[in-house]
Amino acid sequence: MATQKHSPLTYNVSQLLREEPGSRREYAYTESALQLHEGEVLRDISGEAQLTRTESGIYVDASASGIVSTTCMRCLQPALVAVEVTFAEQYRATVDVSTGASIAVDTEEDDDAFIIDERHFLDIGAALREYAILEMPMRPLCKPDCLGLCAGCGVDLNQESCRCSEAPVDDRFAALQALLDRTPQQ
Repeated sequence: MATQKHSPLTYNVSQLLREEPGSRREYAYTESALQLHEGEVLRDISGEAQLTRTESGIYVDASASGIVSTTCMRCLQPALVAVEVTFAEQYRATVDVSTGASIAVDTEEDDDAFIIDERHFLDIGAALREYAILEMPMRPLCKPDCLGLCAGCGVDLNQESCRCSEAPVDDRFAALQALLDRTPQQ
């Protein structure tokens, strides 16, 4: 029997599965890091999870916060982005806790179903990873007023001035440029 790798945010729910529907457990958790994407890590995670027994498994209502180390989309320097995550998911049992018999889980019905493994471990790390990725800004910035890189010379405008010389004027627009160059007295 192969052992499945779990995140550090895994709970043994065998006792909760033996109880009546509606029974609850509450957990507060902290974790140093959780890998999101290649190069992106959710750090300094703290959160709470409420696990409620249902007829088919366990309903998880959780929240978490952390910091993601990523890259600024303007200047390509490291950026730290605060992420707040709230999610609720149904985890389905795959093995009856009393008899040890397999429970058929229809994965075709819901490909995104979260399951409780055969040893009765419930891993909220996978759901936290998915929801944290959804909460990431599309264009993360190192700071709100980041100036980015110069399109011409590539210099980081947050650290130094642009080294570009004036771009040559297209001869077709020379007449318009002459109008722009006029002083208000002309």
